[in-house]
This record gives sequence, structure tokens and C-alpha cells, in this order.
Amino acid sequence: MNRQSYNILEDVISKSGIWTALEVVGDSIYLDFEHVQLYNPSEGKCSDSIHDSRISIRFADNSLFSILYNDKEDIGFLKNTHGLDNNFLIEFSKKLDCSKFKFQNLGFINDLYMEFENELIFLDNFKDESGENVPDFILSFTSDDIAICVGGNSLNVFNDFESLSDYDILELSNKWVRYYLEYWRKKGTELELPYDPLCEESLLDL
Repeated sequence: MNRQSYNILEDVISKSGIWTALEVVGDSIYLDFEHVQLYNPSEGKCSDSIHDSRISIRFADNSLFSILYNDKEDIGFLKNTHGLDNNFLIEFSKKLDCSKFKFQNLGFINDLYMEFENELIFLDNFKDESGENVPDFILSFTSDDIAICVGGNSLNVFNDFESLSDYDILELSNKWVRYYLEYWRKKGTELELPYDPLCEESLLDL
């Protein structure tokens, strides 16, 4: 994945996205998000919005995953993981902090470790004593008074249909922007598009 794709994903996920699920299966970690500003051509019945996407980000191979927190009640949503060994799925709805969703940013991770007092480690392959065993792909973000650090040597991004390439990410982002502009251009006219709460709530930096 190239730097442009990282930048796009940081933007389209954190601006209006909701973190909805966490799944750990062996060495694979899945993070699911809804209300992502990547164009979805079908009108989703499970979404409050019309043309936004649901995506899943998977990290695997030499994976790491930990949650940083200050107060124990902030990680109460994890209570369903007890007794499920290393494999579990939790569904929830947690807001993201815009501009605090970063790929490949060790400086941001270091800042998070200064901000939060406690760490709950699920998978710990971040580095060995030589400091060389660092995963190729790293993501960190904040959500509802906690921070997430996740990584692995394999990274895939999926929508409802397929794994997304760099080209797909750019194309779907551009299509959503064009749809957003069309939505507001036709607002209040005879050609007005169906109400879309994500368009109504989102302000794009164009």
C-alpha cells in the first residue's frame, strides 16, 4: 500500500467513521468500520447512510495488538472476550477522533504511550530485543478515551465486495467526493437526491 492510500484511508475513516467490531483469529486481527467515505454503489439496508462503505482492515503475520487506557471502565466493552481464548469477535459502536487515525506513524504511537497510563496487550510481536522484529504495517488511533495500536507484516482492506487495491481506494474516494458534490448541487431542486445523513453531517476540505 502506498502513502497516498494511507492518507486517503486516514481521512475517509476518521472524518465520519464508526468503529464497529474487533475480531482476533489466531495471528489475524480484523477491525471493522462503518460510515467510511468510500463510494458504495448499492443502497445499503444496514447503513443509516446511502453510499458510504463498510470496510474491514486485516493485519496478519507477526501481529501486534494492544489497547491503551487510563480508567478501567473505558475498556468495559471488552468484557465479552473472557473465556474465549485468543479467538473472539466483539461488536460495538465507538466514535473515532478525527485526525487521530494514523498509519505508519511511530511518533504518534509514542505520544499515545505518554498520554495513557495502562496497556492491555492481546498480541505482542512488536519487536524483539534487537529491535528488528517490527511489523511492516502499523495503525494507531483513538476512540472514546482509549487508543489502539495494531500491526502486522500483512495488511488488507476489504469492502463488501473485495480486497481493495491502491487504485480502488483512490477511485472510490474520488467517486464519493463526486457524489457528495452532486448531492449538494441538486439539494433543493426537482432533481434532489434521497436524504443522506452522512452528506448532511460531513464538511469536505475541497
